[in-house]
Amino acid sequence: MRYCQIICLLLSSVFFHSCSSSKTSSYHKSELTAPLLGEHNTALYKASINVFGNYFSGLVLLKHNAEKDDYNIVMLSEVGLTICEFYSHDNEIVLRKASSLFKSKKAQSVLAEDLSFLVDEISEVKAKSDSRYKSNSGIIYSTNSDGQVNQIRKRRLVNGVRIDFEDYKKGIPTNIYFKNKGIGFSMKLKLIKVS
Repeated sequence: MRYCQIICLLLSSVFFHSCSSSKTSSYHKSELTAPLLGEHNTALYKASINVFGNYFSGLVLLKHNAEKDDYNIVMLSEVGLTICEFYSHDNEIVLRKASSLFKSKKAQSVLAEDLSFLVDEISEVKAKSDSRYKSNSGIIYSTNSDGQVNQIRKRRLVNGVRIDFEDYKKGIPTNIYFKNKGIGFSMKLKLIKVS
C-alpha cells in the first residue's frame, strides 16, 4: 500500500511538472515607449527634491544623441553648477561625474535608477488590463487613453518607486513626480523647455 502512495505521488509530481513547463511565456514585444524617448534632442526640467524633509531645487537637463542613441542626464544647481552627470545607453546608466556635494553612493544609485525609467526602452510586457502592463522584471506600466505611459511602479521590500507623468506636450510629459517609498525621497520635475 505504501509503495502505491509513493508511486502516485511521483507520477502526479511528474505530471504537474510537465504541465507547468509546457506553458509558453505570455510576455510579448512592447509597443510602449519610455516617456522621454522620441524625436526631441533636449529637455530641460526644473527639479524640486525632498530628502527626509530637506528641500533642494535645481535643474535636470536630458540630452539625446540620435546618432549613438544615448542620453546625457545632468543635474544642475539653480546657478548652473553641475551636481551630477549620468550617461545612459542600451538600458544601462552610469555616473560620469559627481560634485563633492553629491558623494553618497546610495543617493547616486537611487537617482540613477529613477532617471533611467525616463529613457530606458521597454522591451517585453504582459497586458494586465487595457491600460496596465507588467514587464518580466516586475515593473508595472499604466497608460492614458492616448497610449502614453502615465505611471511606472516598481515594488521592492525597502525602496519601491512610483513615477507619475502628467500633461504630455509635444510628446513628452510636462510634470513628472517621483516617490521612493521607504527612504524618504521624492522629486518633482516641471518642463521648462524642449527642443
